[in-house]
Amino acid sequence: MSVAARRPASSSRRRCNGRRLDREGIMTAHIRFIPVTQIEDPLTITLGLCGASGSGKTYSALLVARGIAEGMTGRKGAPIGIVDTENRRALHYRDAFPEMVHFDMKAVDDAGEMVGFGPERWIEVIDAAEAAELPVLVIDSFSHAWEGVGGVLDLHAQTLDRLTGGDESKRDRLSQLAWAHVKPRYRRLVDRIVRARTNIVICTRAKPVMQDPRTGRNARKTKTRRADVPWDPAADGDLIFEMTAMMILDPAHPGCPVYQIKCADQFKPLFKADMPLGVEVGRRMAEWAKGQGDAKRHKQMLDEARAAAREGREAFAAWWKSIGTDHRAVARTIIDELREIAEQADAAREDDDDPFGVPKAEAPSLVAEIRGALDSGVSVEAARKHFADKISAADASVRAEADALLSKHAEAAQ
Repeated sequence: MSVAARRPASSSRRRCNGRRLDREGIMTAHIRFIPVTQIEDPLTITLGLCGASGSGKTYSALLVARGIAEGMTGRKGAPIGIVDTENRRALHYRDAFPEMVHFDMKAVDDAGEMVGFGPERWIEVIDAAEAAELPVLVIDSFSHAWEGVGGVLDLHAQTLDRLTGGDESKRDRLSQLAWAHVKPRYRRLVDRIVRARTNIVICTRAKPVMQDPRTGRNARKTKTRRADVPWDPAADGDLIFEMTAMMILDPAHPGCPVYQIKCADQFKPLFKADMPLGVEVGRRMAEWAKGQGDAKRHKQMLDEARAAAREGREAFAAWWKSIGTDHRAVARTIIDELREIAEQADAAREDDDDPFGVPKAEAPSLVAEIRGALDSGVSVEAARKHFADKISAADASVRAEADALLSKHAEAAQ
């Protein structure tokens, strides 16, 4: 059974390549909505592991990949594909992972010609992994697609050189145009990753971020969009949030997902900051992808915990006493969030005793407005145009702060 949606037939339409073409020239096609009860294919997993040298990315990725491969296929020793850009570093673990099938991805081909790490090459790699019917593919390291030879940053630099003709005075003005040439190619690669029929574990490098000594937090914006994470991925910021889950490992705690950049409720019990990643994490992610395991139940437990916290600390404490050990273990994965919810609920209840005692919210400052727009995904160029009049009308200190904020975001975007 399927539910089809078609535009009403019209004598004014003509056919073009098997599709109907209406008066306005808009292509229409047969669209099918399929009942979810008829969709039995498992979901695919895209897990991101980011970290500096010595953080345990490669070994952790292989462990999790083993769990995914075994969970998806139901058999031990299911193959793990690995794309190795790190001078065959993955082969250091071939004795521990004999099921590994290896592709040495180099910047030069067998004839010694430079081929680089452009977007189209990565798409070809994913195509080959699917053709080989690999249950899981580890990419180590995908940072080469961003900052390697022929990667996105290199392509942008080459395009900018061509557009400016070597005139340095034109670089700032033509930089966005150069990005417009390069980004569509990279977007096609991101779309290919998201729509892959094989599961993918993507490893990327991370660079330390300078800390502000006054606050102990990051001195600049990073691609993680979090000031408490002192690492910046050597990759595109948008890709981070396209993944099923994204973790940053820290060399101080090798193999541990210390910073959980993207982690849905169903995965929070899997990724613990003090627990090294292992095969079991991959198996349980595979169970989730197949609609099995405890992921759905864990999600329901966390929703129930948040509902209890919204009643305040006292009510939450009573709820805590009423639940079992397993439920508490799951709830502890978001205990800081629950504490904040309960405290906010108590504060709101105190304010509500005096209907006129709640202070009027102040209008956000110009810099806060600009920051909010940038954090919501507005490009630097669009933000400059939108706030141009307000910036020019502001006093010198506000203009300087706004310009500094826009410049930092422009640097981070590159």
